Amino acid sequence: MEEEYPALLVDPSRPEMVYRLNKSLYGLKQAPQAWYSRFATLLVTLGFTEAKSDTSLFVYRRGDETAYMLLYVDDIVLTASSQQLLQRIITSLQHEFAMKDLGVLHHFLGVTVEPCPSGLLLHQQQ
Repeated sequence: MEEEYPALLVDPSRPEMVYRLNKSLYGLKQAPQAWYSRFATLLVTLGFTEAKSDTSLFVYRRGDETAYMLLYVDDIVLTASSQQLLQRIITSLQHEFAMKDLGVLHHFLGVTVEPCPSGLLLHQQQ
């Protein structure tokens, strides 16, 4: 990761000093990649694998349990084969990241999601 030093943070009494951040700061150009790397590393420790076809899709399979997680910037869609698995994953994520569960998915990236008898209906009608 490229190092970046803010030009305006100069202590007049110690102008030769340079400050280095220990973690990414929101708004820096490296912040999204640093966040993704940290998040992806946690998912792997939880047993997820990154899909070969899409680096934003992570899959968890253990016995009869399955979960899918889709990341887009800081938006997350998570679905699992059971409510218990879903809650375990959410709890694990909340231990590491400040996040809240917004409940059942209704919209994602401009797509409306509606339950129907055979599964889910996805559309972009307003």
